[in-house]
Amino acid sequence: MSIDDQVTRTAAQFGPEFDPTVLTLAMTLYRTMAVFDRAHAAELAPHDINLVQFNVISVLNRAATPMTMGDLAQAVSVRPGNLTSVVDGLVKRGLVERELNPNDRRSFLVRVSRAGEKFLAAFLPGHWRYLDGLAGGLSARQRGQLTTLLNRLAQSVQDAEARTAAAADGEAPLVAAGAGPA
Repeated sequence: MSIDDQVTRTAAQFGPEFDPTVLTLAMTLYRTMAVFDRAHAAELAPHDINLVQFNVISVLNRAATPMTMGDLAQAVSVRPGNLTSVVDGLVKRGLVERELNPNDRRSFLVRVSRAGEKFLAAFLPGHWRYLDGLAGGLSARQRGQLTTLLNRLAQSVQDAEARTAAAADGEAPLVAAGAGPA
């Protein structure tokens, strides 16, 4: 069943108060991410690496200095508790290195290893071509517009999460820049 058919049925079920555009957006985003994730999984499978592991190595490679686990978790949009097992696996494979943070003995610093750098040096040129092929149906302008819109959506989600958390804590709702009154 198409997204349009599903949204039409839902709108009929819930009546005029239901805004079908938000459901269409959510379903389209989920399907797009599922297709994108499958394409990445297929590209990475021969290297025995998954998308989260690849993102961790890539972020660490671009970082000017080693990162704390908290900063790394935020950079790859993964909960810190979930990141530990990912980093453990990458350490075992020799793709990243982890050491105690000399400035805070309660935390670790993580950096890409020489083996991780070598992997990326060999993998990335083909990866960029692969990504270009995946987005080949969009012009450079459309890619920029989509990036802008997705960043706005991500900020909207974060703002909504912050308002929900504040309300749960009994605080006054926060109004984010550009979000309008809560």
